[in-house]
Amino acid sequence: MRTLLMIVGIMVAMNLPAQQYKQLWITGTAVPGGARQLERVSDDDFKYAGPLKTGSLWVVSTKKVGKNTLFLSPALPDANVANHGIMFNVSDKDAAKEWQVVVDDDNYRLHVYTDERKLQGEICKPWGELFIGGGATASGWKEGKMQLMTQQLDNPFVWTWEGELKKHEGVEEPTSFKFQGQNRWYPKALHPYVQGTDILADDRLRVGGKDTKWSISKDGTYRITIDLFNEKVKAEIIK
Repeated sequence: MRTLLMIVGIMVAMNLPAQQYKQLWITGTAVPGGARQLERVSDDDFKYAGPLKTGSLWVVSTKKVGKNTLFLSPALPDANVANHGIMFNVSDKDAAKEWQVVVDDDNYRLHVYTDERKLQGEICKPWGELFIGGGATASGWKEGKMQLMTQQLDNPFVWTWEGELKKHEGVEEPTSFKFQGQNRWYPKALHPYVQGTDILADDRLRVGGKDTKWSISKDGTYRITIDLFNEKVKAEIIK
């Protein structure tokens, strides 16, 4: 009976819903101004893109720390915010550990994935190239034939492109496309959060991950602007 109860308890724990957060903040000596709110990208993805200073920071559920504040603290000691993914524990202040920032930089980007209980961060660098390709483009899905976007001189994280997007009958995924960091499909790519997202309907994008693609709902000549640092895309039909 005891073994059965233990198994049932484990099964219940595995099926408990993840902690839901209305907002998350970073605070501490590494945060300019002392506190910055994270952007809620989706139900389980909170993001900060901006400067950090050498020091330490907390990831917390309230702007001002109080008795109801939850701390998302690293499961590893001396955890650097620039990492490939470090798990965090949820605790009160007495049990919380700080995240470390060891280099001053203006281009930190942190993602807090609340369902996975993981923080992933990096110091972003501009890409050298960015291409558009896919079934809705004139070049189709052919590697080496994708269309090069134009990098802005005053902000190397921002890229623009103007051209025709339309449904191409007889082509695999005829209304779909995506953006690549090279004139082939690997390794760098940009994707929407949801497969088949209309490029006119959602300004979010993510770097890497599942091979989801954008789509078009209307044929036309499009102007597309991508802000790689802030992970945003803006599209409009110009004719």
